[in-house]
Amino acid sequence: MNHSSNSGSQRETASSGSTIQPTIPGNTGVDEAILEPLIQFLKKRGWMIVAALVVGIVVGEVVNFASVRRYTAMAQIQIVPDQSSQFRIEQMPGFSDEDDAESIDTAISILKSRSLALETVRSLHLDSNPDFVPLKQGRPWDLSVPAIRDMLAGGLIASLEINRLGHTSIIQVRATARKPALATLIANTLVDNYIEWTFRDNYNSTAKVSKWLELQLKDLKSNLVKSQSNIAQLQQNLGFYGVDPTNSVIVSNLQELNKQVADAEADSLVKEAQLRALKSSPPDVNYAAAFADPAMKDLTLRLAQLEAESSSLSQTYGPAYPGLKALKAQIDQTKSSLKVAEHAQIVRAEKDLEAAQNNESMLRNLLKTEEGNAYSKDSKGAQYEFAKRDYEANRTLYDGLQERLQEAGILAGLHSTAIHIVDNADVPTIPSHPRKRFNLAIGAGIGFVFGLIVALVLEALDTNLKSVTDIEESLQMPVLAAIPLVETEDLKPQTFKEHAVSKGMSAWSKVAESLRGMRTSILLSSPGSPPKVIMITSTRPAEGKSTIAALSAITFALNGARVLLIDADLRRASMHSKFGLGKVDGLSSVLSGKKSAGDVIVEWRELANLHIMTAGPIPPLPSELLGSQQMDEMLVALRPNYDFIFIDTPPAIAVTDASVLGRLIDAAILIVRYGEAHRHVTQRCVDLLDRSGTHILGATVNAVNLKAPEYSEYYGRKFYEYYGERDLNGK
Repeated sequence: MNHSSNSGSQRETASSGSTIQPTIPGNTGVDEAILEPLIQFLKKRGWMIVAALVVGIVVGEVVNFASVRRYTAMAQIQIVPDQSSQFRIEQMPGFSDEDDAESIDTAISILKSRSLALETVRSLHLDSNPDFVPLKQGRPWDLSVPAIRDMLAGGLIASLEINRLGHTSIIQVRATARKPALATLIANTLVDNYIEWTFRDNYNSTAKVSKWLELQLKDLKSNLVKSQSNIAQLQQNLGFYGVDPTNSVIVSNLQELNKQVADAEADSLVKEAQLRALKSSPPDVNYAAAFADPAMKDLTLRLAQLEAESSSLSQTYGPAYPGLKALKAQIDQTKSSLKVAEHAQIVRAEKDLEAAQNNESMLRNLLKTEEGNAYSKDSKGAQYEFAKRDYEANRTLYDGLQERLQEAGILAGLHSTAIHIVDNADVPTIPSHPRKRFNLAIGAGIGFVFGLIVALVLEALDTNLKSVTDIEESLQMPVLAAIPLVETEDLKPQTFKEHAVSKGMSAWSKVAESLRGMRTSILLSSPGSPPKVIMITSTRPAEGKSTIAALSAITFALNGARVLLIDADLRRASMHSKFGLGKVDGLSSVLSGKKSAGDVIVEWRELANLHIMTAGPIPPLPSELLGSQQMDEMLVALRPNYDFIFIDTPPAIAVTDASVLGRLIDAAILIVRYGEAHRHVTQRCVDLLDRSGTHILGATVNAVNLKAPEYSEYYGRKFYEYYGERDLNGK
């Protein structure tokens, strides 16, 4: 009578059997396992992703429409090697053409500097130009206020984009403004101001060195005149017009010492000139000197890179960007280190000058000693030769420094040739902002990602059991049938019976075929003989269990079986209204002993072999009646009279009626409504039935939308065609 003892093993076997996949040669199954859920996901949630994508594109288009049109003009300049290097006072070691990249980085940093931007603002009167910055009450901005200067200079720097063109020595200067002509003016004026600023500072720095050299030449000229007068006086007083002093050792020594003194004096002057240049010249003039020291070279390059990065971040994210604070600290630290290195460079130059001056002083003292020796020996030839060599040394030193002074003047002019204008900025005809395609692409990308994330989140939060795979994997039981969603009017048993037996196929043929499939699954569920007493239950109300119980009984009866349908839902009885029987005595009457089973069972007038036992009057304790000995004895008595007995029970979670009946029946079918059965709730229902000893044969999905993604693969266009016009035509 009861098959509940082997319920767990049967359900496990059925479940495991339902998940076996056929092996297709050449297909590992991995692609299918990934691709099929992805296709289902896209079918179910794809509309959401597409909608978000469309919204993103619309937002991008709105941004394009609402954005202010801005124009970008571009000028190009070339930073060529400094042609004045061959005229320097002394060529510094460690400076070569390989340093061009560093000089270009330095030029870019200067172009982005605040001082140059402020000079451009003044040149173009941008403080009174409403196209550059809105005016306050129509009045120009006061450039004497530091905050306003910073605002205008920062606004101009933010509108600039200065980059190196590939690996060339060309710098591209882009300026963006609301008006095309203003963008062109800013780009060209910035380049002109940079060239003028470079020329002016270089010229002034070199002019300072030239002025100092002129003062030194005056002293040398005075010494030269004195030495010339001295030699003339010796020739006149001593009469050495024909003496040949070449064989004198003293003369040779004096000659060598004179040469060394002249070289030492020249070296001292050059060292002093270098020291003055280091102290008075800006970094770009002494670029070669800075790069003679590897430490200064690294620090200078790092400072240029950090300032360029800071300017770029400020233009992109604004001055309030958190990363700028840390970057400013690095710039300050690098500047501090650079000052230390510059000081060390000056200290080295001072030490070199001191060493040169000491060497000169030592040689002069030695020369005086030799001169004293020569005079003490009363060597007229030595005196004459000394005077002659002193004159020649002064003359050589004077001529050399005079030549260097002239070259220094040339140097000041040649610095201006280090910058060449490749292209002046032309008036742009097409706005550069907004970037329509870019905004549309960004909007589409953000919309797609947002839609995908929302779809994934909703999919993860969706615990409803919808597909066959969801139910079988979650409940570990097979799905016996998928009952399609139909109109409520068509759920009447009489209408179903008429459509089920009609020769022409109608829309209801899909429901009948689904129930026939469930009937076949029940008949083949047990070896030997199928279950006779079958309970139909659900997890909660309104899942359609009573309707499926009634239609299943009709389906079995149409197959020729003698069927009894018992309405055991003693709380909300419905079979009497479905079959039009009225409120008569029923199951509660039999269990209470007022009536016998034969007295309350009625034959359905539409189908002779289908008998119905209604619920009867509502009793005070339905669970007690259903679990009573009378219920067990009634089922035992009815089994020989019927091929199948269907029992409609209340939901298994709401009340204990289904769990109480579970030990009296052969099998139970769990009705799951499509899209409304939550995974954890349904699993709880299965656990309750399992603990009561109920053998759950499987689940049936009710009210299925056959066009939904979960079922379109099974019940697609071909399914409708099969039960469509061709069937109506008898084919």
